[in-house]
Amino acid sequence: MKAVGMSDIGKCRQNNEDAYYIAEPNFPIPYCYIVADGMGGYNAGEVASQTAIAAFVSYVQTEANKQENPDLLTAAFQAANQVVFDKSNTSLEFAEMGTTMVATIVQQEKAYIAHVGDSRAYLLQDGILHLLTTDHSYVMELVQNGDITKEEAATHPKRNMITRAIGIKDMVETDVAIYDVKKGDLLLLCTDGLTGMISDTELEEFLCRKMSLKKKVKGLVDIANAKGGFDNISLVLIEI
Repeated sequence: MKAVGMSDIGKCRQNNEDAYYIAEPNFPIPYCYIVADGMGGYNAGEVASQTAIAAFVSYVQTEANKQENPDLLTAAFQAANQVVFDKSNTSLEFAEMGTTMVATIVQQEKAYIAHVGDSRAYLLQDGILHLLTTDHSYVMELVQNGDITKEEAATHPKRNMITRAIGIKDMVETDVAIYDVKKGDLLLLCTDGLTGMISDTELEEFLCRKMSLKKKVKGLVDIANAKGGFDNISLVLIEI
């Protein structure tokens, strides 16, 4: 298993509110990856994303092997939520801060995916890109209700309005799913700073190119920036 991560401030933001995590060699679950996209006042988003990941990691370090992966992910997201929520209530500086988060554990040809918000997980398998998550966003609700199309959602003025986030309430509902993976597959975790700039069709075409993981990650960031880089851009690309 190989993984490469990158976080870039983009072309328009004053600071980088994204964060990502790739499991270190001593982590109790060796193939665990996280991407988060913070929000809030000046630097509060940055604090939220980093705090959420740190709380997730801390929970897994103490609770790994005590729960099945889906339950572990759900509980780790709730632990992250509680820490961010509590911190948001400690001062006006952090008031109402929150973060999206998407995480995966890869074990025995299964990818366990958990997410809250509009950061996404994709699977490239046999040359076809599959979106594994459904955005918790206002425009996605409109799409699901048949009010607008996916194409209209991409340019909707409220496309950045999320309906679920880590740290906004004292409890959070986490979506968890399990997917079969095999050797040669690519898993992509990313923030909307990438998917807001690059269509799924463009993502599929680029990820199918013959190049190293490192070049693919840098190439995707470069494309997003070339198209405007309106947001922070973060991703983790995993090769099974």
